[in-house]
Order: sequence, then structure tokens, then C-alpha cells
Amino acid sequence: MADMTAKNKILVLGRPKVNKAQIVNSIVSQTPIDYTTAIDDSEDGAKIAWSLRTRYYQAQLEFWVDNTEPLPSSQIEHMKEWLANPDLHSEEESSDIPVDPSIAQLQEHLSEVVDAVIFVFDPADPSSFTDILPWARFAKFHIPGVLLCVAVSADGKPAEVNKDEWFEWCVANGWEWLDLTDTDPDTEYTVERLREALESNEWANMEQIKKPLNHDNPPAAIPEVAEFPSITTQDTATAEPQEQATKSEWDGFDDVARTLDPARVEAMHQALFSGEHENDDMAGVLARIRSVRDEISQMDQGEARTRAAELAMAVAKMLT
Repeated sequence: MADMTAKNKILVLGRPKVNKAQIVNSIVSQTPIDYTTAIDDSEDGAKIAWSLRTRYYQAQLEFWVDNTEPLPSSQIEHMKEWLANPDLHSEEESSDIPVDPSIAQLQEHLSEVVDAVIFVFDPADPSSFTDILPWARFAKFHIPGVLLCVAVSADGKPAEVNKDEWFEWCVANGWEWLDLTDTDPDTEYTVERLREALESNEWANMEQIKKPLNHDNPPAAIPEVAEFPSITTQDTATAEPQEQATKSEWDGFDDVARTLDPARVEAMHQALFSGEHENDDMAGVLARIRSVRDEISQMDQGEARTRAAELAMAVAKMLT
């Protein structure tokens, strides 16, 4: 059962005619949106559990699917004005966003458990975008980790409308724009991107997946570091022949690892994988490893041996 108090909820909001539950199903099952599925009237207030698991962490999340409420005319006009001037509400002016007091109070409670908002609308009904107003206020005041504005067709057919205004508003106000009606085969607007955005969030209840080391196999070689002195090579001047024959690669690795300064290994791990690099793809990681390799190539043999070992341990720490 989902923890009702954990900040692991994903709000999915839109008008009743937009099949929000099907979008959630596509995110969870990693399948295309099925526009032939009938809209379930019971999706108003539906809760859908999701066990998110990536290569490095897992988290128990929950989608809260709900219909947006009709706005009074004054708020609709305000949203139209904001749409025409995307910079209308700077951070200092967020309190000027008009919402009903009951909605503001509800958002106070939601902010304790919600860390992502997915607003869904159909471009074929341009007026439906104004429903984002209360949730734009929620975003300004409570700053959830993920804000997604998703354009989706109720019938799967692209709408012949100019979407630049919506795109510019999203960019100016911190929402990621995803146009699922885009028919370009090379489009970046996909359900996969929706899932990726949710996976990259730092959820309050996320747990790192621990991968046990397999001592039957030595650690894999770091790309292009093999040209340096092996960290498992023994000192043949001091080792007995029988010892050389029986000592495994893992024993040699442990010998070197015990001589390393943990603080230096941690510093290299932080430089390669943490902070601004935390969400980088594998290409970025390999580029930084190659940069360290280039530095090692300028060192003398003893220093290079130690530095290569530190690099191996830093990478091993990321994988475990």
C-alpha cells in the first residue's frame, strides 16, 4: 500500500474528455497511447500505483488522476493575459495569481505529498489550456520537482493550430512542453520522454539499488585505461613463484586498494558522477573518464598506477 504521507505523488490533470488514465498507463507500461480506449468516467480521483525501478534506484510512486474544474470568467481572462505576456508573473508577483481560497488551501496540503504535476490538454480545444492557471500558481508557490505540460489529441489526430504561444509560456514559467500530437518521426516529444522526466526526479522515498560484487570475476577494465600499469600486477621481484601462481587477480586488486586514500577515491567519485554530472548520460561519463586517463598518461609509473587504481575504485563505487 502506498504511503499517503510520502512526497511521492504525481498529479495528472486535465478536462474529462482527455484520456489521462491512458497516458498514465502508457508511462507505466512503456507502450504507445491507445486512442481507441474509451475514457473511463471513474478516472476522476483515480489513484494508480507505480513501482519505478531504474538501473540505479527504485521508488514507490502514485499517480493521482483528476479532472480540472471550470474556471470563473475573471480567471480565464487573467490566464489569457498571462498567455499573451508569459513573463507577467515573476517570482515576486506570484501572489497575484487569482485562485479561489479553497483551491489555495487544497494546494497547501497537496504540496506536502506531490512532487510532480502533469497537465494534459487537447490543442483542438485551445480554451482548455486556461485550466492550467491554478496549477501554474501551485508550481510558483510550492515548486514541485517535475512540471510537464502535455498536448494530446482526444482522437489521436493532430490539431492544425499554432502552438507557439503555449510553448513560449511553458518555457517562461518552468514547465516542460511535450507535444504528443507531433507527427514528426524524429520528434523528441514522446511518452518515453514523459517517463524519463519522472525517472530523473529525486523522489523523497527513492532507494539506491545495491548490486553485489561477483568475486568469481575480476572488475571489468576501465575503457582505454589498460595501457597503464595493471593494478593487479604483482611485484615479481618479491613474490615467490608459487605465490604468483596461486594469487588471483582479485587478491592483487585488494592489495592495491588497501593502499589507497579513501578521501581521494571519494573525491574522484564526486568529480565523475555527482553534483552537476549526476544525471549525465553514459557518453558524458565516458568523456570524463577519458579526461582522467589523459591526465594519468602524463604521470610517472608509480603515480599513474595509484591514480588508475583510484579511478577503478571510483567507478566501482558508482556501480555498487
